Parts: sequence; C-alpha cells; structure tokens
Amino acid sequence: MDRLANMIAFVTVAETGSFAEAANRLNIANSVVSKRIKDLEAYLGTLRLQRTTRHVNLTEAGYAYVEHARKFLDELAEVEENLRYRNENPVGEIKISAPLSFGNKFLGPAIADFLEKYPDVSVKLIINDRTVDIAAEGFDLAIRIGALEEQSLITRKLAQSRRVVVASPSYLEKHGRPQTPEDLARHNCLSFIGLHDGNAWPFMKDGKEFWQHVGGRFIADSGTLLCEAAVHGCGIAILPTFIVGQHMISGELEPLLEEFEAPPLAIQAVYQHKRHLSAKTRKLIDHLVAYFSGFSAEQ
Repeated sequence: MDRLANMIAFVTVAETGSFAEAANRLNIANSVVSKRIKDLEAYLGTLRLQRTTRHVNLTEAGYAYVEHARKFLDELAEVEENLRYRNENPVGEIKISAPLSFGNKFLGPAIADFLEKYPDVSVKLIINDRTVDIAAEGFDLAIRIGALEEQSLITRKLAQSRRVVVASPSYLEKHGRPQTPEDLARHNCLSFIGLHDGNAWPFMKDGKEFWQHVGGRFIADSGTLLCEAAVHGCGIAILPTFIVGQHMISGELEPLLEEFEAPPLAIQAVYQHKRHLSAKTRKLIDHLVAYFSGFSAEQ
C-alpha cells in the first residue's frame, strides 16, 4: 500500500468535495482515487468520508486526519522544493492579480527588480479592484488589501497602510469639519464600493471597532478616482495612505477624525495551498516580502 499516495488522494477529495474533481486534479482515473481512499480507510479502521450522490463530506475523525495530513504534506513539499530548486533558476510565467491603485503605484518597480534577477521568468499582471477567484481563473498569486473572505487561502504579509478620513481645505471651509464619526451623517461622503458597499465606514472608540453609517452622492470602485474627487472639494473620503499620502503632505487633503482611526489595513500576498505553489511563485513572494519590508504608505 502506498500510504503517501493514499494520503494525497484523501486530502484532495476532502479539498474538492468530489472524487471526480480530485481525480482530475491528480490526473488519475476515478477508480484509482476510490481504491486509494478505500485502502486508507481499511488501514485506519475508521470510515472517514461520508459519500452522498452529489458530494463528499468529512466525518469528525476525517477533519482531524486532514488537518494533520496537510501539515505533513506542506512540510514535505517545502523540503522537496528547497532541494529541487537550490541550484536552479525558476522558469515560466507567473499570473498575478492586484488592486488598481496599489498595483499602478508600487508593483511596477518591484516586479521589474524581480525580472532582472530571474531572466527565465515572465509575469502577467492583471490590475483591477475585482476580487478574483485565484484557482478558477488560473492566477498563481494575488495581492489583497484588508481582511480576506476566503479562509482556504494562504497569506504572506507584505506591508500595512493606515486608512484615513480626508477632505480638501475648500470642502471643510464650506461645510465644516466633523468632530465625531456621527457628524459624517451631515456630510457628502465619497465611498468605495468594496467597503460595505459604501454604506458604512470603520472606526475605533473605547478600544472597540464600530461601523458608522454614511451617505453621499458619489460611490465608485476606484480609490484613486475618489481621491481626485476629494482633492477637488467634492466631499469626504476614507482611503489608504498609499493613495492619499502625497496629497496630505502637499496640503491638498487634510486628515480628519484621527482619534477614531481604525486599525491599519494589511497588504498581503495571497495564494493557494502550499502544495500547489510553484518554485517561481514562491521566489516572487519572497522577493515581494523583502522588497516591501521598508514600505512607507505615504510615499
């Protein structure tokens, strides 16, 4: 009995919820996957998968086994990866997704530096503020800002950025300066669609985070666009300092409600399970972590 092959088959079925999808991912026949699962269950002496006509579910024992098996397979993959690529340069294309404002401003120099080090690698960078499905859309890596909804993904922190409330001096002179988050109800708030669909902004009070309802006549899916609108006196915005930092330094925008500021946003590299991570992608992630280690969001 090939215990390693059986373990990989079991974990893959657990991850996909399907024998057919697991067979497709492992590039083997459905019957081979079924046999490996049966062999493993017979060896362990406990039924660990509950099969239905459409889906496969884990028993409590199955969840425990998968957790330990994933850790073992990750460690094994990391050892093999280090041995295989210790003296080799990575080769091939890396497909990356990144948010518009951060990607346009910061990723060009970072990727150029990486490509200079690894001449046999190419990068396809797709920049937009849509949250892509990394696996389904064939991405090797995504840059995400803020909390993640997909719990199955792995993250590496690159940097962080304050999220500040700002307005232009001309807007504040005409409409007044809010003193508390509740005062925003009387202002035209320029909201980012991805942030609670623009209906609420995060703040801290007495050590606890809360969301303040806001309203306004301009909602968009581009932080850069909202920043420009704020600079031109359209209203109040809440944006990361990597977007508004230079405008704050120049005086075009003034920070507001700093005593209520929410915790900083994490800027992260996000990717699938380590066993699906290629050497070239691992090299790029390590490069980005090092490149952004001294990152200043206000630059």
